[in-house]
Amino acid sequence: MEQIGLALQETLEADAKVRKTGEERLRQLQSTPGYIIQILQLVVNEQGAPQIRMAAAVALKNFVKRNWGAAPEVEMSQQDEEQFRQMLLEAMFSTKANIQEILSNALYLIGQRDFPEKWPELVPYLSKFLSGGDFNHLVASLSSMEQIFRKFRYQSKSTELWRELLKCLLSTQEPLTLLLGSMMEVVGRKDQLGADEINQWLKVLNLIAKVYHSLCAQEIPEYFEDHLQQWMGSFLALMPIECPTQISNSGEPAIIDELKTEICEIFTLYAQRYEEEIAPFVPQIIQSVWRLLETTGADTRYDTMVCASLEFLSMVSQRQYYESHFTGEGVLKTLAENVCVQNLLLRQEDMELFEDEPLDFMKRDIEGTDVGTRRRGAIDLARALCRRYEAQMMPCLGEIVQTLLASNDWIKIDIVYSLITAIAVKSETAKGGVTATNPLININDFFIGQVATHLNSDVNQLPILKADALKFAVTFRNQLAPEHLLSTIRAADALLSSNTTILHKYAAYAIDKILLKDVNKVFSSQNLPVASILQNLVSAFDKDAKAQNSPYLIKAILRIIVILDENTIRHADAIATKLAQLVAGATKNPADSIHTHFLFETICVLVSKTKTIGGSLDAQLLPLIEVIFTEDLEDLIPYALQITGVLVSACISRQNPIDSYFNFLPFLLSERLWARSANVPAALSVLEVLLSVNSQTVFAQHSEIILQHMSRLISSKVLDQHGFQLASAIVPVIENIQHKDAMGFMLNTMFRRVQSAKTPKFMKLFVVFLCKFAITRSAMDLVKACDAVQPGMFSMIMEKVVIPELPALKNLTTAPEKRIIAIGSANILADTTNIVAGYYGNLAAEVATLLESASASDRAVLSPDEEQEAMYNAEGEFVNPFCRLSYAPKSAPIAPGILNHKAYFAQSVLIRGPSNNQAVLTCVPQEIISYLTTIQA
Repeated sequence: MEQIGLALQETLEADAKVRKTGEERLRQLQSTPGYIIQILQLVVNEQGAPQIRMAAAVALKNFVKRNWGAAPEVEMSQQDEEQFRQMLLEAMFSTKANIQEILSNALYLIGQRDFPEKWPELVPYLSKFLSGGDFNHLVASLSSMEQIFRKFRYQSKSTELWRELLKCLLSTQEPLTLLLGSMMEVVGRKDQLGADEINQWLKVLNLIAKVYHSLCAQEIPEYFEDHLQQWMGSFLALMPIECPTQISNSGEPAIIDELKTEICEIFTLYAQRYEEEIAPFVPQIIQSVWRLLETTGADTRYDTMVCASLEFLSMVSQRQYYESHFTGEGVLKTLAENVCVQNLLLRQEDMELFEDEPLDFMKRDIEGTDVGTRRRGAIDLARALCRRYEAQMMPCLGEIVQTLLASNDWIKIDIVYSLITAIAVKSETAKGGVTATNPLININDFFIGQVATHLNSDVNQLPILKADALKFAVTFRNQLAPEHLLSTIRAADALLSSNTTILHKYAAYAIDKILLKDVNKVFSSQNLPVASILQNLVSAFDKDAKAQNSPYLIKAILRIIVILDENTIRHADAIATKLAQLVAGATKNPADSIHTHFLFETICVLVSKTKTIGGSLDAQLLPLIEVIFTEDLEDLIPYALQITGVLVSACISRQNPIDSYFNFLPFLLSERLWARSANVPAALSVLEVLLSVNSQTVFAQHSEIILQHMSRLISSKVLDQHGFQLASAIVPVIENIQHKDAMGFMLNTMFRRVQSAKTPKFMKLFVVFLCKFAITRSAMDLVKACDAVQPGMFSMIMEKVVIPELPALKNLTTAPEKRIIAIGSANILADTTNIVAGYYGNLAAEVATLLESASASDRAVLSPDEEQEAMYNAEGEFVNPFCRLSYAPKSAPIAPGILNHKAYFAQSVLIRGPSNNQAVLTCVPQEIISYLTTIQA
């Protein structure tokens, strides 16, 4: 424990070298048995220095995050895990404030994997603390429940999920309801409490509401339905309360605002899902929400609460059940003028955000992080009202739009953009933009009448309207005519020279999105001013010191480079210099992660487009790659590795020597690099290229470590796919490896897994590997290699393992894997016919059946642009844990000369095999022969 404490102290030092030493020492110590328990003891040691306790808590959470996920870096014994879980529970209730919050988060991370199967006592233990009066314990218990139960809000219904939900309900529903009752008793005497006591009380109420929300999200539980009067009555009583001591920090919501937001979300859930049960309360709820909107000020602290209130109104306006509340005289007009328009109006703080924190403004405006803002709530309400009451709302909103336009006031015209978008959009996706529009709105006419005017006016005037215009063009890029999109890109080029740097980002955003969706290849380097755009994009980086904190500019550069042709690629050297500068900047100061990803994507494209020109990029990038490796910049290493592979491939294409790249081998093969799972795919991509070109040099000093990496990966249930990838790269050049029995070592590693720890995934990988072996070397080599381990091993593996496993692989294998199995099996049947004669018919039948089954993934190979789109989830968040570059070279398909793998397999079964031993054909079932005859080329 003393060593851990010293290492933690070093991680807090100002000297970067000392910090790095401490981090490395901590990384080494985490592999020692009992590490996590010792670090927890440091956290709870009240005699320890506060900074060490905090550092220990953070290190503990990071350890849990890395080792309770899909690819643990450290294997823990079951006994250590059980002891740690129990100690963590106790520690969470004995600590306070920030440390307690960190431990609660660690507990949640463990619960994600272990609850309820491995940790059934978790929720019952937490529930025990709901009956006490200790606010610290209540907050700890409820905070943990809130995190654990949140998944019930978004996960799809399943028997397993409902079983887990039932267990949680049985432990919490009654004590949670009783706790609500005791907290509501405080309402009458809240003014007698001090500020801290009120804060704690509201925090507990807020957590109660959050837990209740999660528990009701799948279906209304019977117990809560029986006590609905108490719950809804309590929520309605809390909506109008005021607590003057609750103040906001920097415009952030106070606890009371968060509580009312959560209550509004619960109202929305119930009105949407449980209409009949909540019907008696709806009039009071609508009145309560309306009053909240009327009495709430314009401060930003209330934005999320106002948005939740507007969301409630948006939802109930769509239900016929509540129609009478909206069809009264003047109600819809009041909602349009007093609610929608007023909440769309830019405030002083919004304009300050536009000028002072442009990236935050853009995230709200175009990236979907405006959830919780008044504007988003108002747009959604206007859209909902138009959908349900189109006949009444369209004339009303049309009149409002005309009045706003006639004012010629830019701040009112800004509202018009939001209103037109709200009215026009029928459906849209975060990735693809608008997919359906209101036929009553002519998008192209509005572009000509308003958008084009704003885009083409003085680049330094009315910047917000220019941002609106660019956003409009992107939003409706699927509906606008090509000539309007072309003029938008040209206007964006001009706006890159504006004095307002935020417009550079909006312009780049427009260029990126429009070109990304150009499936018909309307735009090219022939009809776009690519040289000007590239120059202006590069200049935009120089004009803004914070440009690397967002991905907009680099993504636009990527899109332009992708469409460069042989004539326009001559600008590559200037671009390369800028890209190298950006990489250098990223090595010194962390940049935005998406910016970093697309920076390396851009380098990939540039290398591939200039690989026949010369090696100018190599000279600029290699020293930077070396810096990334030597300074162990974890976030950049996977990218640096992939770029190294790209540069090696480019050198090979140019027939240039690659000797300098072998200097990276000690780092490329280091234990530390391969210990981090995110590095493994990238490291493999480089190693595969080097082995294919000069395996003798690679194996000269590194044979043992390569075999160790392969063995460790194949033995891992999480990373075994990478082990087989490495084994497949070694097999063609295994003669050059400096090991007395490399083949035997490799196969024995696999056979041990087959015997003692096989999984469906492993068996698929194993069968595919054997077939790949039979393709890259030969079927006879495969027989000899297996039989060298033990005489008769090949036939035993085929009869006892491969053939029995093939039926289970039908729906597990992808189309490329089925192709490999077809070709490999064909070689085994045709080239080792007499060895496999005893099970020739069984093998042929099982493979033929597998080839006709549905594949695990029959989707077409994605283009790099499609791959990048796939890196964003449904909510538009960037998700790419292995830092995979979509423009990096892909492995060449195995046996490219075989165009029809099914015909190849049929010929082997029906012709090539029987030519060696005519009797084997009689072992093949007649229906298989008939099927194979139909596909024989």
